[in-house]
Amino acid sequence: MAERKKSVDAVIIGYGWTGAILAKTLTDAGLSVVALERGPARDTSPDFEFPRIVDELKYVRGDLWQPLTKETVTIRHSPSDVAAPCRKYGSFVLGNGVGGAGVHWNGQLWRASPEDLNLRSYIEARYGKKFIPPDMTIQDYPVTFGELEPHFDHFEKVCGVSGTAGNLRGQIKPGGNPFEGPRSDAFPTPPLPAIFAAQLFEKATAELGYKSFPTPAANSSIAYTNPYGVRLGPCNLCGFCERFGCFLYFKASPQTTILPILDGRSNLEVRTNSYVTKVLLDDTGEIATGVLYIDESGREVEQPASLVILSAFQMHNVRLLLLSKIGTPYDPATGKSGKRSFCPRSTTAIRRRLGRRGA
Repeated sequence: MAERKKSVDAVIIGYGWTGAILAKTLTDAGLSVVALERGPARDTSPDFEFPRIVDELKYVRGDLWQPLTKETVTIRHSPSDVAAPCRKYGSFVLGNGVGGAGVHWNGQLWRASPEDLNLRSYIEARYGKKFIPPDMTIQDYPVTFGELEPHFDHFEKVCGVSGTAGNLRGQIKPGGNPFEGPRSDAFPTPPLPAIFAAQLFEKATAELGYKSFPTPAANSSIAYTNPYGVRLGPCNLCGFCERFGCFLYFKASPQTTILPILDGRSNLEVRTNSYVTKVLLDDTGEIATGVLYIDESGREVEQPASLVILSAFQMHNVRLLLLSKIGTPYDPATGKSGKRSFCPRSTTAIRRRLGRRGA
C-alpha cells in the first residue's frame, strides 16, 4: 500500500526550467510546494566543476541525458506502423535530473516571431487559402506575439541573454536581426565576442551583400545580476555548452539563474529520484487530487495536492496524461481530440489563493 504524504498546495512534476520558475512563483505567493524530479540532484558545484565537466567522452555520450536504454519514447511514421523505441538521440535531447535539459542545452535563445504564432493566417494571407493542403494541421496559436513579448523579455533578463536588438520598439536597428518581432527592451548584455569562425562568416556574408548578426545566446557576456538577484559571470568562450553543464556560472540554467534563491525556502521541498507514475483524480475525474510516484528506495508514495503541475517536457507530460486517463487522445484519422485535459476547478481555486496573497 502506498505511503500517503501530508497534502500540499501544489506538486510540480519535473524540476527543470518550467518547474523552477513555477516553484518560485508559487512559493513567492506563500503556497506550500513539493517538486518531484525523476533524476538525481545536480548543481554547478560539485557536479559541473572543472576539469571533470569537460570530459568529452562522458558528456558527448550523454551522461546528463535521459538514458534511452532504460526508458525511451516510441516513434512511428504513420498510424498503421508499429511503434518502435527510439534508441538514438537526434534533434532533441531529453534531460534527466535537477535542471533538466536546461543543464546541457547550448544556450541559443531565439524568440518566436509574430508569423510563427499566426502561421496559418499568415500563409493564407500571403499565398491564398488553397495553398495549405487539407490534410495539413497547421494552426494559429491562441496567443499573439504582443501578449507573449513581456514574458520573452523577462526570461531573457533572467538568463542574462547576450545579443544585439534588431527591432527595438518598432525601430529597426543596425547590427541586429531585422526580421525579429518588436522588442520592448534591448538584450540585457552585449553580444559575445566573435570567435574566428564567426568573423569569417561575417566577412563572407558581407562580400555577398548580406548583413549578419550575433546569435542571441543565454551566455552573459559581462558580469550581470538578473531580476532575481542572482549573479552571472562573463562567458569565457570555452566551447563546452551543448551537452555539458557550465562550470563558470555564465550559461543560463535553472542552477545559475533561479535555484540559488529557492534553496532553503521552508515552503518548498524538492524530492529527487522520484518517478511519477500517475496523476490522481477525484471521483468525478475532473479534479486532480495529487500524484502517485516511486521514491528512490522503490516505495510507492501518494502526494496529495490542490494543484498538480506537469512540467516534465512535452514527451513525459503527454505520457502522464495518457497513463492517468486525463482527456481523450488526439485522433489523427479525424484530426480531433476529445474533452479537455485539465481540471479547471482546482486551477481556479489556486488562482484565488494566489490573488489573495498578492501574486
